[in-house]
Amino acid sequence: MTVPPQPRRTTARRIVVAFAAILTLFALALAVMIIALARIAEAEREVARLDHAKHAGHQAAALAREQYIHQAHTLLEWNDSHLPHYEQVAIAARAATAHLRSQVTTPEGRARADKIEALVEDSDRQFRELVLPAIRTGDRSRLTALHELTEQPVQQVVALNEELNRSIEASSDAAQRRAEAIRSRARLAVIGCFALAILLATAVGLYLMRSISGPVAALRAGARRIGAGDLGARIGLDGDDELAELARVFDQMAEDLGRHQGEALEAHRLASIGQVASGIAHELNNPLGVILGYLRLVRREPELGEREELRIIEAEVHQCQVIVAGLLDLARPVRLQLDRVDVADVVRDAVARLEESGTADGVSVHVHVEGSLDITADESKLRQVISNLIGNALEAVRDPAARGSAIEIKCAADAARVSVHVDDAGPGIAAEALPRLFEPFFTTRARGHGLGLAIARSLARAHGGDVELTARAAGGTRATLWIPRHGVPA
Repeated sequence: MTVPPQPRRTTARRIVVAFAAILTLFALALAVMIIALARIAEAEREVARLDHAKHAGHQAAALAREQYIHQAHTLLEWNDSHLPHYEQVAIAARAATAHLRSQVTTPEGRARADKIEALVEDSDRQFRELVLPAIRTGDRSRLTALHELTEQPVQQVVALNEELNRSIEASSDAAQRRAEAIRSRARLAVIGCFALAILLATAVGLYLMRSISGPVAALRAGARRIGAGDLGARIGLDGDDELAELARVFDQMAEDLGRHQGEALEAHRLASIGQVASGIAHELNNPLGVILGYLRLVRREPELGEREELRIIEAEVHQCQVIVAGLLDLARPVRLQLDRVDVADVVRDAVARLEESGTADGVSVHVHVEGSLDITADESKLRQVISNLIGNALEAVRDPAARGSAIEIKCAADAARVSVHVDDAGPGIAAEALPRLFEPFFTTRARGHGLGLAIARSLARAHGGDVELTARAAGGTRATLWIPRHGVPA
């Protein structure tokens, strides 16, 4: 059986590619979601940091005011009784302004934090260098000026803190808007990926249904027809995947089964005909021999010996003997005596014998040989087949409707077998007669007995080969004998 070509594209590969595309979309959606969540988390961390910076600004401003309050109480009471509490507040204020400075990242914000820190430090320094010495000396003349001196920095700190808070709030709002925009885009991207995945899954389902279910249904229907005995059924799927390959294998199997079944039926028919023919042949041989014996006696009579009727009777009896011999050949099992045989020598010998006997008179027979034609075969059986094919060609070119009077015999070989092609320019064979040419007793000639081709095919098949007849495009018939180069069936 012919081995089909290896598939270039497989159903499994199509399924893998289709589902890989779907999984890719899901993976893309997951990647988008992961990246979006990371960016949203980053934006939310920025919002939290800004909120913390804003809280640090409020705390720094509150401590600056508290520091001022202690300074004011000290001025009002004109003693240093609040100094211990002031020390604690001053330390906390410096720490708060330092913390505020660490939480601000923008250049403008850092400049305001630096200024707040400097104002708080200046306020504390002036309080220690101007206010406390005046209180200790009891110089109340500068009370108003000192009060204004301590009040002015805290007002500037509050103003700067408000500006810083507005800036931080703006940055915080921007970070929140960015997080919401990222969340919205991620939502749209994920929805889009899932929508595409659903559409692709639907398309893949329809594609697989069409590319797998349809061929499987065709395979099932074809297998049922073949199983029901319709060996002429063909699935005929196109494509290069496993299902198309399986369909080609089924078609080839049906063709092989049909051929083997035909050969088995033909062998059974030939065996049945052979059994009947063998008995008939044995029964006919005796009366035919008696008839010939009496004909020879009668022809010895002077007045009867030259009668045309007796010559015709003798010729017909001989024809009957030829038919009986053919029946015996058809019924008798083929026994081969194998040896190394040169097919070209057998062909030349068969042509020479026909020419010597005068059978080929008036006909040009050309033999063409290509390559080495040595095979293992039974030479006598091989000569019988070749002589039959050449004899049929000779009768064909002598037909009044023949297009020429030449026969071309081509002997060729390849690594597997040797072929002998006998081409004639006869009238050809009707298309409806071609399938029946190898049936016993079927003939297209007026005086043929229809056993020659049947015997030739049985001898060829005994060698593992066959005989085939085809119509030539230029007119006439081509008879082909092919024999395996090595290995005759046991």
